[in-house]
Amino acid sequence: MWTCILAALLSTGPELDGVAASSGCDEGVDLRIMTDKSLYAPGAIMHVKFLVRNTGQTPLYLFHDIGQCSSPHGSLSVHLRDQHNQEVNIWLCSFDDFLMGERDVIEMLTNAKSAVFLQQDEIYGREEDYDLPKKKGIYRLHAEIAPAGFSNEQNQALSQHQMRVLRKTCLAPSVTITIK
Repeated sequence: MWTCILAALLSTGPELDGVAASSGCDEGVDLRIMTDKSLYAPGAIMHVKFLVRNTGQTPLYLFHDIGQCSSPHGSLSVHLRDQHNQEVNIWLCSFDDFLMGERDVIEMLTNAKSAVFLQQDEIYGREEDYDLPKKKGIYRLHAEIAPAGFSNEQNQALSQHQMRVLRKTCLAPSVTITIK
């Protein structure tokens, strides 16, 4: 579920009720992830907040329905690695088509029901729950936001309307959690 997050949330410091990390992309996008805590029981549920901030001067358009698995609208996903840097595959996805097809992206991105429009320093967020592994240890949580799969024609339409969208994947610094 997407929820609006107040700008004050980012100004309170690097940690709120758990572990937080931030990053900057050269596209004027800052991605932060926050967990509800840093210590979990084996098999517990971890609550993660994703915060996307437009640090650029030009407004940014994002789809509401980006999530853990890649889709034509992009993805906002997390990956978990163990202390040996091996990915722990506990959140599985299937991949179909990554392109938007013949959809009217201008209409979709200007419709508040399907997209969000971020002015400079505005923040949009998503909260997700993830089941953690039952194996004890120290893990690193990695997050990324990936762009939508626009066709050449859709990219031209976006350019003509001077609409800025995410163009490449942005990574957040990892957050360390312990399963004890």
